[in-house]
Amino acid sequence: METFMDRDAFGRLVGIEAVFIEPGRARMRLDPDDRHRNGLGMVHGGALFTLADLALAAASNAGDHSAVAINAAMTFVKPGRKGPLFAEARELSAGRTIAAYAVDVTDQDGALLAAFTATVYRKEK
Repeated sequence: METFMDRDAFGRLVGIEAVFIEPGRARMRLDPDDRHRNGLGMVHGGALFTLADLALAAASNAGDHSAVAINAAMTFVKPGRKGPLFAEARELSAGRTIAAYAVDVTDQDGALLAAFTATVYRKEK
């Protein structure tokens, strides 16, 4: 888990921490501050997307495969205002070269802020 986060300079820059990482699953945490807010005072959509994307990357690279996203989409459900915020990724299906994931971004009370789906291309490490 530390090795994965050590290699992700952008995740560290943004302030994302790993809660757990295992093959096909990962949970990340972000404690938003003023640098994460948009002009309306909400957590910026880009910060939420980055949180979800890092959970995807951790979950899809934790096993015997290297993976890169080939498609990702996010639906914003409700604004994030305070932290901590979490993104939990789970593998929905996995073939030899393609895998699908869902990531829920939630607030500290477990309320859904955004739903993220992604497809990754996999190859043996």
